[in-house]
Amino acid sequence: MNPPCFSLKILRFVICLTFLVGLPSAWPFSISEPKAASVHQAGEHISVALELGDLPGVTKVNYFWYRENEDMLKALVEEKLALVSTAKHSPPFGGPLLIPEEAIGRYRLLAVAEQGGRQSKVALQAIFDEVLIQIEPKAQLLAIDFQTNKPLRFGRAGGVRVYDQLESLGTIFELPVMGEFSDGVMRAIRWHNAGTTYLSADESVITVNQDGVLRLAGNGATVLTVKNRDQVATLDVLVEINDEPNQLPVSDAGSTQSVLAGARVTLSGLGSYDPDGGSLQYHWSQVRGSKIPLLDPYSAQAKFLAPFVSEERTFRFTLRVTDIKGADSLSSYVDVIIQP
Repeated sequence: MNPPCFSLKILRFVICLTFLVGLPSAWPFSISEPKAASVHQAGEHISVALELGDLPGVTKVNYFWYRENEDMLKALVEEKLALVSTAKHSPPFGGPLLIPEEAIGRYRLLAVAEQGGRQSKVALQAIFDEVLIQIEPKAQLLAIDFQTNKPLRFGRAGGVRVYDQLESLGTIFELPVMGEFSDGVMRAIRWHNAGTTYLSADESVITVNQDGVLRLAGNGATVLTVKNRDQVATLDVLVEINDEPNQLPVSDAGSTQSVLAGARVTLSGLGSYDPDGGSLQYHWSQVRGSKIPLLDPYSAQAKFLAPFVSEERTFRFTLRVTDIKGADSLSSYVDVIIQP
């Protein structure tokens, strides 16, 4: 073999390989402003900007506000829409974006592009990006209130129903905690990323997680203490439930999936179980990615059709299960990574 010729072939191969690697495998679409994890004030206007690259056919971009881990399947898209931007805006497909007055804590800003030719395959693409930002009101917190009966009574003590079921050991209840601020706005502050902390005086009666979700643990009376900033509030809780022994169910949303666009995806909760051997009720929800239709969200196996994507994107879902006695599991999460 002639060495110079051999070297030339190698050189041509390297040049060819470099060229191929250098080609974009997907069109970029990303939020460049605001930055992830940045802190902003409720009620202010911020500038939003996108990196579009050479993405073809974009006619407008819709922006949505969602609270972190908010159940997207419950929310109406129209209620979450914050801005519709076109190429005529400054910057193109961006512009001034109003942060909701009532916002506090960690929020997800979701940008979803729309392309021309609604009847074409390209219109079925899910072109989106999202960033998590922290929102803090400038106003001072004046008082904490609970939008519920006081004292809060469960079971025979008050006939309260949770998720339309009679309470029993393990039933959960999302405590509505509101903050009264000096700007006159009432804000929901139940979540820990809004600065709220909880303490149950007797965890044999009530336990509470960092996001204000109460779990009925036994009969009796206790006091729940809630703190945020320099404000403290207490809530008396009385529980008189059927305290028949009942082990908590376990939810299992399955392992991470990686699929191609256009594939039929099955979310499987078949790994979930009730240690007592009873049947389960299922509740799937979506908490990341652009909103997609989910078939059978109240069955063990929910399904959806993977949308076309311009670049790799992650969709996240949660699963909670409830046993026949009304006890609820902790939520489990699963990511579905969709490849173009």
